[in-house]
Amino acid sequence: MRQARWTEHGVEVAEVAPPPLAADWVRLRVLACGICGTDLHLWRRELPAPLGIAPGHEIAGTPLAGPRGLDAALYAVEPMEVCGVCAFCVAGRRQLCEKLSIIGVMRSGGIADFVDVPAYALHRVHPSVSPRLASFAEPLAVCVRGVSLARLAADSRVLVLGAGAIGLLSGMLARDIALEVAITARHPQQREAARQLGLVPLAEDDVKAWVRAAEPDVVIETVGGHASTLLDATRWCRAGGRIVVLGVFAKRAELSGYQLATRELELVGSNMYGSGRRGSQFASAVALLPRYATELARLQTHEFGLERVEEAFRCAGDKSSGAIKVTVVPGDACG
Repeated sequence: MRQARWTEHGVEVAEVAPPPLAADWVRLRVLACGICGTDLHLWRRELPAPLGIAPGHEIAGTPLAGPRGLDAALYAVEPMEVCGVCAFCVAGRRQLCEKLSIIGVMRSGGIADFVDVPAYALHRVHPSVSPRLASFAEPLAVCVRGVSLARLAADSRVLVLGAGAIGLLSGMLARDIALEVAITARHPQQREAARQLGLVPLAEDDVKAWVRAAEPDVVIETVGGHASTLLDATRWCRAGGRIVVLGVFAKRAELSGYQLATRELELVGSNMYGSGRRGSQFASAVALLPRYATELARLQTHEFGLERVEEAFRCAGDKSSGAIKVTVVPGDACG
């Protein structure tokens, strides 16, 4: 099979033999796999890339082999291998499992023809949803958790920092609860996507004026990397407000401890997804895919076949390309 792998030179496609399939695991034919912001941090070497590992954790595909009871339906993958018995797993907080291994980060993922995943990681997708849109289940689940931790009310005003896919999806979910949602957007395609989602797009020069007028109750940080957005969040959130951190930072993030303490801000970290009021947040995201299908399709801007994986990463990493969500579709000649 073909599999993209991290190498000293970046990401390259190699022909490899599939490993033996473990008991209670499923071999999936990958039909679509999105490139995530964390993948880009690894590609830029802002985080240490695990050499020899295949990237890709936003996976949708159909089973080829595995336990009985699985049919040829489309499934989205919750890319976590967990022990199932530690206190966190038992409490429904599998994202904090003591033995957590993330598929596509710590073990080989879905930018490949095939990928092996635990059977419990599969979530069947509604037949109306395409593989491309099914690969949005993973980032949407991240945002389901983030927005749930924000504890929004009908009169909340929200500021989302960053208009990548996670920022836009967070804004979309918050929009359906809150009074007003604004989002910082550096690039034209991000501002247009924000407008189409019913959000208020803010260029860099517009942010402080909007903050003064709106006094946001909640700030959702989605940038991470080397950004100063955590410091910005502590400055811009209203007194007594809440900051939810979804971005993955590549260095020690600066924030204002003075603002945090004297204005009694609540700082909440969010890691992947776990269980909410109605159970699995990943399952909730999968159930939401048909509702948001039209909006998700607008965010899916570029597709590439597996043989063009390096080009796919360059496109995703260069926002002048017009990229929001770039998807690798193995076996397809896409552009």
